[in-house]
Amino acid sequence: MSTVLDEASLKTGKPEPSPRDAGPLTLDQIKLNIGDAIQLQFQSDVEPSRCFVTLIGYLEGQSVVVTTPILNGSMMLVREGQDFVVRLFSGKSAYAFAASAKRVTNTPYPHLHLTYPKEVRGMVVRGSSRGRTHIICHATVEGGRGHACIARDISIGGALIAASEKIGEVGKLLTLKLRVKVGEAEHVLALNCMIRSVNASRPTVDEKPTVLHGLSFEDVTGQDTLVISALLYQNMISAQEVDG
Repeated sequence: MSTVLDEASLKTGKPEPSPRDAGPLTLDQIKLNIGDAIQLQFQSDVEPSRCFVTLIGYLEGQSVVVTTPILNGSMMLVREGQDFVVRLFSGKSAYAFAASAKRVTNTPYPHLHLTYPKEVRGMVVRGSSRGRTHIICHATVEGGRGHACIARDISIGGALIAASEKIGEVGKLLTLKLRVKVGEAEHVLALNCMIRSVNASRPTVDEKPTVLHGLSFEDVTGQDTLVISALLYQNMISAQEVDG
């Protein structure tokens, strides 16, 4: 993901400089589930840089089987030998490994065999770990009108949003829609949330008063979790580069 894990560490085999680094591991140690969302990053300037596929299965030492990626309703052309960085989320950790297309087939249905990784790099992403953001989003309470808002921070478990007025009472459910950019890829998320807190902000002289809403995410999909973890990791790496 600009990266759930740094591409340079995948190519050199050196662990990236993160205090939460959980690798290297074997794929079998991760305990993947059939149907898990997986992100493929094409190592090419021709194809869109990132897309999501579904894990069909894997056999140790042989291959990892995933669905053929689909873009705008059409299957993407994948060449045998094409290189990828593969990323996924399991438990509280994000993982990545380098792979290539070992076999591309449409029989009995479209799917890919990826080379089985010798090792996988992992990073723990705690649900409480928050990344500061400034993402324009839209919140709609059940049975209510929509509100424009700003996501000031986000984590695997929730977000803090600021709006010009109170969106709803504590305990109310809402849908939060936002567009995030991870590397060169944009993702639109529609997250089911519960309002956990409502507080008026303390604006500075140049700021307008806002109402802050603490949200917890409810029933987040594996794909959305993967995107959020990638965003958190990207922000963490950017902060390290600034501090460095």
